[in-house]
Amino acid sequence: MKLNIFSSLLIVSLIGGTNSWAQNNASPYSIIGIGDLEKSSFDRTSGMGYAGVALSSDATNRFLYHANPASYSGLQDKFFNFEATARYKGVTYAGTPIGNASANQSSDLQFKKLVVAIKIKPKWGAAIGLLPFSTSNYSFYSKKTIIGSTTIVPTYNEGTGSTNQFFIANSYKINKYLSLGLHTSYIFGQLNQTETLLSGVSDSTLTTERNTLLGSFYFKGGLQFQTKLSKNIQLLAGATGSLKTALNANNQLKVTDGTTALLSDNHYKDTYFNLPVSYTGGIAAKIKDKYTIAADYNFQSWDGINPNAYNYRLVNSSRYSLGFEYSKKINFRDYQGNILSAEKYFLQTGIFYTDSYLQVYGRQLTEYGLTFGAGFNTVKSNLGMQLGLEIGRRGTKDVGLVQETYTQVFATFVYRDFWRVKVKRYN
Repeated sequence: MKLNIFSSLLIVSLIGGTNSWAQNNASPYSIIGIGDLEKSSFDRTSGMGYAGVALSSDATNRFLYHANPASYSGLQDKFFNFEATARYKGVTYAGTPIGNASANQSSDLQFKKLVVAIKIKPKWGAAIGLLPFSTSNYSFYSKKTIIGSTTIVPTYNEGTGSTNQFFIANSYKINKYLSLGLHTSYIFGQLNQTETLLSGVSDSTLTTERNTLLGSFYFKGGLQFQTKLSKNIQLLAGATGSLKTALNANNQLKVTDGTTALLSDNHYKDTYFNLPVSYTGGIAAKIKDKYTIAADYNFQSWDGINPNAYNYRLVNSSRYSLGFEYSKKINFRDYQGNILSAEKYFLQTGIFYTDSYLQVYGRQLTEYGLTFGAGFNTVKSNLGMQLGLEIGRRGTKDVGLVQETYTQVFATFVYRDFWRVKVKRYN
């Protein structure tokens, strides 16, 4: 049978309506591959258009940077950092396939990140945590053509699932200019797909169910360089890279005609889906320790590493990011009388543009957005918080496709405290 996913889309159910919580937002494009790949690390770069591969934490701020594993060497000595992020996302869908005006929106609220980072030695920082990797959630009608005939069958497609990455990252500062890092993660998850032929093949409905359990190791290396151009200007540069990675999977396939089982098959596949060679490069400048300007470029080599279909193919993708930040510092005295500097709050904005890895009916999907961010630290306690807002658009209404306009709100909660301090005791 020849699958024609996007030619006659009619979205009939988007995760149960407009107020579904603790669910993934629906997207017809997430039927492809392992779903929509997460572009965000849910860190301090979220308000800067996701630009910040050159940036790292330092003694004055408490917020983490996950995009580059080399960043953790900049953590403050003798402290551990804990971060948890929640995200709200609302999406509106437009295009000729949208036939149900009451089902053109979806929304969700999810916890997206749990990370702990510590400074093990003066030059060695590390982090451990859980981050999302991809999501798949869709529900729509399409049409399918029976191979060898002109019969067109209405088909209902439904899928859910996600993949996540449990990671351990290590970073080492070679000298005052250069840091190296390695992000080691295990990507795991489950995808469930159901396709129902509604008529034209048999007297009852023909249903195909696929359940896929994924699991593979994934590695990403990084480096950061920093130097002072003058007393008030600091120049930073960073880069990350990862190799092609095959995701292994246990597949369960079941085909039923009404209540009659036609096929039940379980098998292991060591190359269910390939992740591409990917690299990111970025530069940043800090001025007077108040203003930060950052720019990143990300490239992913998707072309030819996974099978293509009749109406879509995976192509090389690029993302361009630009961000700006203002940071307000204050001075205070510690219990020994030393004058220290700490960040009180920061404000951010940024933009990004992406040529995605999806090409549907010869049209490469694009995504672009505007971001804002703000955060604060409480000097007299160990708490901090960051809020972010993103407004973006993906896809097009041309050639019968669906355009997604979305709004995301992030909230990151930060806690920092001593984790290893030698205390002198006197009898």
